Order: sequence, then structure tokens, then C-alpha cells
Amino acid sequence: KMSKDKLSKDVLAVISPPIWNSYHYVSTLTRKAYEAVIPSLLEPGKRYNILDYGCGARPYEHLFEGFVDKYTGVDVGDNPHADLKIQPGERLNFEDNTFDFVLSSQVLEHVKDVDQYMEECRRLLKPGGVLLLSTHGTWQFHASPYDYNRWTCMGLQYLIERSGFEVIDYKPILGQLAVTSQLRLSFFDSFANMIGTAGRILLAPVAILYQFKMMIEDAITPARVKKRDSAIFLFIAKKK
Repeated sequence: KMSKDKLSKDVLAVISPPIWNSYHYVSTLTRKAYEAVIPSLLEPGKRYNILDYGCGARPYEHLFEGFVDKYTGVDVGDNPHADLKIQPGERLNFEDNTFDFVLSSQVLEHVKDVDQYMEECRRLLKPGGVLLLSTHGTWQFHASPYDYNRWTCMGLQYLIERSGFEVIDYKPILGQLAVTSQLRLSFFDSFANMIGTAGRILLAPVAILYQFKMMIEDAITPARVKKRDSAIFLFIAKKK
């Protein structure tokens, strides 16, 4: 794995925000889930063609270091990190069966036409290619610029399977007890940002306290409950 000092500030803001940031703990858990999953899917000596579909800052690109033939970031809007900028719902200008991996990281909740998006994921993957898809179970409204969807674990698995994929496994991120704290902290965070600098200064110790509170709550939440009900689900699936 690439050391953190080589990662951009935009990437670090996503995968490793400071402990006084309201999303420190959940971001850390999400990063660790990707760090556990991606290396396990890579074969020594092989090079992969990878599509980051809704790439944002490309926060997990570094986990493929040494295994990349080509890494392509696609996003809507004016994203300087994207190799290709598209309109929502636009068909991508790639041949069928082009990519070995498709990453969809915290994208699906912002997609209006979910079936069209999932069909593109299926179309663009080679047979047996891997889809890594994470999205929200329970979360607050967050328009970027739109926010359309939330899923249960069963609902997301059904969507992925009916879109032409075989689900291999999924990882729950931030369990039921901790989610309630995260939702409160997210509300405080929004309120603090409305106030300005003074609000963010006052929020910092509260945010730090809540990070430890969520760690404890996650530790005492049974695994079966997390698997059923979490803030984020990371699904690993293969194209049939």
C-alpha cells in the first residue's frame, strides 16, 4: 500500500480525516474495509483495467498500485480528478466487456436511474469481472447535488443480483448503535457550519468525544446486527 504521505489532501480528506472531523470514524472504517477487500482480489503479476465510476477524489486508486494496466476515473460535474466527465445517465463511450474492475464508492445514493447505472456497470465489465459497490443503508440527506436512495442489505443484494451479478460477499460499515450517534453528530456538524468558524471550533471537542462513543457502540453491537443494519454496505460481486 502507498504511504499516506504520498496521497493528496483530497484523498486524505476522504479516507483519513482528523479525529476532530465529524466523519473520522466512519471514514476510517470504510477505508479499512476497502483495504481488506481490494488486495484479496488481486493476483500477483497481473495488471487490471479499472473503472472508477463516480470517482470523486479517486480515494482507493492507491490500493491497486502495482496492479494497474489502466485506471479510468469517470464523474459528473466539474471534477478535476475525473479522466472523463459525463452527464447523469449518459452511456459511457467504452466497448462492452472492457474492464476487470468497476468501483462504485458512495455513488449509488446519488443516482436517479439506478437500473441504467447498474446496466452500465454490467455492460462494461468483462465476464467474471468484479464490481465493488458501496452505498448507504442509514444516513442523513446529503445532496451532491442530488440524493435519491437508501437501501437495506437485502434490497441492495437484490438490486445487484437482478442487474446480472453474483454477490460474493458484503461488509457492513458502522453498526446500528453507532449510526444513531453519527446522525446526531452530522446534525451538529451542519449547524456548526452554519454558524461559521466559532461553530466549528466549538464542535471539535464534541466530535472527538463522539468518535470514541461510536467506537464503543460499534464494539458492543453484535456482528449479526451490523450485518443487517449499518450506515454503509460494501458489496463484492462478479459479473455472471
